[in-house]
Amino acid sequence: MSFKSTALETLPHQFIDAEKVFNLRDVGGWDAADGKKVRTGRVFRSDNLGMVTEADVDLLVNRLGVRHVIDLRRAEEWDIAGRFPETAGVEFHHFELMHVRWEAIGREYPEGADVVPFLRQRYTGMFESGYLSVRDSLDVIASGEPVLFHCMAGKDRTGLVAAALLSVLGVDEADIAADYALSNVGIARWRAWRDANLGKPAAESGLTTPAEAMAETIAEMKERFGSMRDYVTATGFDRSEALREQLLH
Repeated sequence: MSFKSTALETLPHQFIDAEKVFNLRDVGGWDAADGKKVRTGRVFRSDNLGMVTEADVDLLVNRLGVRHVIDLRRAEEWDIAGRFPETAGVEFHHFELMHVRWEAIGREYPEGADVVPFLRQRYTGMFESGYLSVRDSLDVIASGEPVLFHCMAGKDRTGLVAAALLSVLGVDEADIAADYALSNVGIARWRAWRDANLGKPAAESGLTTPAEAMAETIAEMKERFGSMRDYVTATGFDRSEALREQLLH
């Protein structure tokens, strides 16, 4: 049984409907520096691609034109959730975004307002420990060919790469936080599919993306590096101008 939103027309315009990819969306469309906009149809973000159907692969490869898939997860996660299948015309990149596993920290996932400082602490640490993944992902995106990058839920590791990319492109911080927060919609869509196909769990795991978490993350990164663009430079990425030429219009 595949999942189709009963109110697809109410989805934010960034979302692209698929059968078994629930947080798939276009990173483009945001206002950028100097009155420009981020091109659509060039860079996509999503949750896990391990359950893709033939129709989903057709959507990604033939309709959206994706030529690069970047998986930010640990390889062992493929054993649990699968990975994007080998597909002609698509280059697969494994850029694990290194970080201390959240489950090893010894803290329960917080609820309510406490989730914002928790996520800020995790994200700023991940930006530093996972800098090579950020650098390498941006380098592939700068090639100019359509790219999709993803992790498991498409919110944390994926959200960090998206934030770095949009920062380089000159997107306003509030819009970067808004892009991050859209994952709440994708998570709700995945939960609806899960409940209908696998059954609703007795206890719900903490998955949420409050815009404030990304806003505070960016603020702390500015304290550490001066700006998000300075952070990206510090990763060793040196193709920011090419990235802007490719993705702004």
